[in-house]
Amino acid sequence: MTTVADWSCEPWAVDSSTAAALSSHLLRQAELVEEIASRLAGGGALEWDSPAGRNFGEYVLAQAVGVRRAGGLLREAAAQVGSFALELRSLEYNALREQL
Repeated sequence: MTTVADWSCEPWAVDSSTAAALSSHLLRQAELVEEIASRLAGGGALEWDSPAGRNFGEYVLAQAVGVRRAGGLLREAAAQVGSFALELRSLEYNALREQL
């Protein structure tokens, strides 16, 4: 389950709020892609009676590996954007303090 960062109550944190929202969106997409990979793997693991069916099952399992890898990359991107959002929020806060 994704957790959405919500800094909207801090009007000075405009850019970091956008980055945090992007991070949350990427994480949700990663979860969806990983779910698709799991469903593909389930379909590929079915027992097939024909050689063509077995070949198809192997193909689907290979595709599931690639889809799962894509989900992992999305999850990694979400983490990196989340770290960037935290750093940007700190910079925005420091800039605000300097103005006061």
